[in-house]
Amino acid sequence: MNKTCESIKKIFNQFDKNKDGCISKSELNNLAIALNSPLSSAELSDLFITLDTNNSNSITCEEFIKYWLSDD
Repeated sequence: MNKTCESIKKIFNQFDKNKDGCISKSELNNLAIALNSPLSSAELSDLFITLDTNNSNSITCEEFIKYWLSDD
């Protein structure tokens, strides 16, 4: 795993408060606030849907890393 992936994984782990290996919508909201970029309810829902590519109603570390490394 390269340094960028390791850094993203550390951020993921900081916001995976219950340590279940996934980020919930609430945890994603806390991350956005911590980044000084609070989201409206609609924005949060849109971002959550974008990150949750397998539609499991949670964001895995793999999905999180993939999102932050994408060029889109």
